[in-house]
Amino acid sequence: MEGKARKALLERITRLVGRLSSNILIPPNPSIDAGAERLMGLTRVYATDPSLGVPLDDLGYFAFHFPSSDVAVLGAEPRIMTSAILLPSGFEEDKAVKIADDLNWEAYRYDVSIITGHTGWYDSINEPVVVTTVIGETRKVISPKSARSGDILMIVGIPGAEFLYGAAHFKPEILQEVSDRRTVERWKRSRWMLTAVDKARDLAMFSRVNGMKDGAEGGMIRLLNDFADASGLGFVVRKEKFPFPPELIRLGENLGFDPLAASSSGVVLAAIPRNSSIDFLKELMESHGFPVSIIGELKGEDRYMIVDGNIKDFPLESRDPYLLLRELGE
Repeated sequence: MEGKARKALLERITRLVGRLSSNILIPPNPSIDAGAERLMGLTRVYATDPSLGVPLDDLGYFAFHFPSSDVAVLGAEPRIMTSAILLPSGFEEDKAVKIADDLNWEAYRYDVSIITGHTGWYDSINEPVVVTTVIGETRKVISPKSARSGDILMIVGIPGAEFLYGAAHFKPEILQEVSDRRTVERWKRSRWMLTAVDKARDLAMFSRVNGMKDGAEGGMIRLLNDFADASGLGFVVRKEKFPFPPELIRLGENLGFDPLAASSSGVVLAAIPRNSSIDFLKELMESHGFPVSIIGELKGEDRYMIVDGNIKDFPLESRDPYLLLRELGE
């Protein structure tokens, strides 16, 4: 096993919650990546994530944005952060400071305070790992549990961008086979696509949103299934509406994977009430530089995908092709 635990295992683990306070609004849930508690008129939202397996120059960036994205899609503003920087023996001190400084810069940009943490060197660590917890605040949680049948399903961002970022850094030759050197360099610089913080904030500001969730491992397959599990609703989506980059499609054909399964950090899936001004919202988001696609709607209990005019069952799980990058490198 590698990566985030499968749903069946998470269902067992998320039952182990200690003694839950009556203030807990969102307890551990295998389909929601953050928890929440009511506190004196506000709701605090908590999320924890590890960052590893990325270029060192981007490690601090992702250590901030991975958990902050989980907080933001629940409608909260990130406010407080803690960090644990775990390093292999012999790792240079100046590089450790660089990781902390990159984390500091992102926190500064988003008005977040880093209040405590831990830094250490360990023989059992093979590569730098940064584990961060972000605490956010909101007066109203936006949860997939509030989604309603008939809501329009919108995605903001580029599905599979995280996979292409990884391919550009770790296996650029396979990406260049289906594109060109300029495209590879563009994807190397694409970390800004892999955060949901600003997308979620703008969605909540510009429109009524009945639920949001951000992508990560497992791509659109895991994202849509997690949203359906959390909301208790089914959906119907059209595969041709997913804005996959052409190089992702060609890589899928060459390597034998479904682009729907490709890691998609930074994508926000949102349930928008049908009576909203969808075209106006789409125009606003795109004016802020965020690509928007309407992929389907929440409906009933079953999960369907329309492919070339044919209705098919939506896949419940699939192997994330990000793992292929490690295998190809061995």
